[in-house]
Amino acid sequence: MKKFALITLIIFICNGTKAQDQDPIKSDTTRYLNLKYIGFYRQNHPLSYIAPLGELGSKNKYIFSSRLSTSFMILGTKGSRLAAALIPDFTIRMLDLNSKPVYTPDFRIGGAFYYRLNNDENNYKYATLGFMHHSNGQDNTPRQVVGTLNYKDWDFSTNYIYGRYNWGRVKSNGNILKSSLNQQVEFKSNGLFGYDNVIKGDYGFTRIGYGVSYRTYSYFYDLLTKDEKENNKRVPNKEDDRKGWLNKERFRWNLETTYAINKYDSYNFFAVKRRLNIEATAYYSPFWMRQTSLMLGTGYYGEDPYNIYFKDKYAWVRFGIAVGFLKYTAKARGKSYESQELN
Repeated sequence: MKKFALITLIIFICNGTKAQDQDPIKSDTTRYLNLKYIGFYRQNHPLSYIAPLGELGSKNKYIFSSRLSTSFMILGTKGSRLAAALIPDFTIRMLDLNSKPVYTPDFRIGGAFYYRLNNDENNYKYATLGFMHHSNGQDNTPRQVVGTLNYKDWDFSTNYIYGRYNWGRVKSNGNILKSSLNQQVEFKSNGLFGYDNVIKGDYGFTRIGYGVSYRTYSYFYDLLTKDEKENNKRVPNKEDDRKGWLNKERFRWNLETTYAINKYDSYNFFAVKRRLNIEATAYYSPFWMRQTSLMLGTGYYGEDPYNIYFKDKYAWVRFGIAVGFLKYTAKARGKSYESQELN
């Protein structure tokens, strides 16, 4: 009898736990918001891309340039406002020469802490504190000839810390997303430690920045998850059975600008052509490209961010294919709207 009672109690506890796990996380709870904000941290991370011919307008000719950047979330739980990520960010430019060399790849690796600042998923706010090591992977003398730079194998290395404040407004009809406006201000300093004295007085150690991103979304039926065919063009209804329906980012427009505020040996504070970096990029993702998009961007580098090339300044155009966290939500479970993006 005691064994039967014990078995019955265990079954009751297991069923209760299972039922609790299946309950949707309500949108007004702290644990829902903690998990929801992880999506914002990832969506606001820079996209990876590959660009044939590289940066058109630079003094060098390239076969292609490519940036691979992502965030590995190592801390992001429903029980804490704090989240953390490891961040690798690698860029290469393959030169259009006989041997198709890269010479000095651009390696950045570090981490960041994110902290949720408010309780509104439609008007989100969060702060970021991060550290990055920046190197080109070379091991050679900084300058071969006085006054010139060794672009082939100079050992470029520095470290920087940064702080960011992000906020945005998401417009939706229930859980059917329409658009979002996302903004960011940043302070970055890599003149505190770990840099070569050769670049002192000639490099933008301290920068302030601003970024804005406008995105639109489509709510569509994913034919890959269900055999039935429905009309994707009809107006979506938030009471739809959510099985097989996705919120997908279709268009993104980014504007990013930074300005070096530290002292230069040869430029005053208002030397915009040397201190300013600005770029605008448009991304379009057709239904069939899933999380990938077509990319077209243009901008101006007063200081090329590609390691040893920092003394180059030029206007540029870049086109190619980008990939990242484009889909705002994943497929929901049944009619449990609140479970979106938490699956």
